[in-house]
Amino acid sequence: MENLFAILLMASFLLLVIGLFSPKTSLFWDKKNERTKKRSALIYGITMIASFVLFGITSDGIESTNNSSSTDNSKIPETENDNQPALTQQQIDSIAQVEKLAKYEERKSQTIQARDLYNAYQANEVSADNNFKDKRFYVEGVVEDIGKDILDDIYVTLKTGDIIGSIQCYIDDANVAANLQKGQRITVFGECAGLFMNVLIKDCKVVENLSDLK
Repeated sequence: MENLFAILLMASFLLLVIGLFSPKTSLFWDKKNERTKKRSALIYGITMIASFVLFGITSDGIESTNNSSSTDNSKIPETENDNQPALTQQQIDSIAQVEKLAKYEERKSQTIQARDLYNAYQANEVSADNNFKDKRFYVEGVVEDIGKDILDDIYVTLKTGDIIGSIQCYIDDANVAANLQKGQRITVFGECAGLFMNVLIKDCKVVENLSDLK
């Protein structure tokens, strides 16, 4: 197993170096997203860290097992936990950093700015519906207004740069809406309902902004 992680570590390093000069080559498998040097460095940097940590864990585990066997081949561990090598603080911190970067990258791929979502609908509503309608994703923007519609449903609108149109997000939690302020940057997670003068996002929950996950 340690050989597998060693190979993965070397491959990640090689692709990281290649990505600094030709990200299209290093990210040959990723045709859906923009293949940039920054994205290549992030992906293979995370992979290198993860491979290094796992290589260290498996190496420590094998060394610990070999030492135990050479000392007393007849000795049987009392519990399964006795066979588990203790993680160093550096390994724990590395794993936490990998998980944080992975969470950030996943959120980034699912987040769209309010202005970009509105412009997509203004450019081509049919295409925008195909890409966004009935799908759940994150929308980030600046609060323009907080209010209720004629059915007494609570909504928050996000600025789009357009004088008339905005992103209208329906929020069920009145306490959350009551604590929002105009001009505040927020991120909501909800389901796009399409264009009705405004672009409507229903069943919204206010979550951490992408910048807070760095």
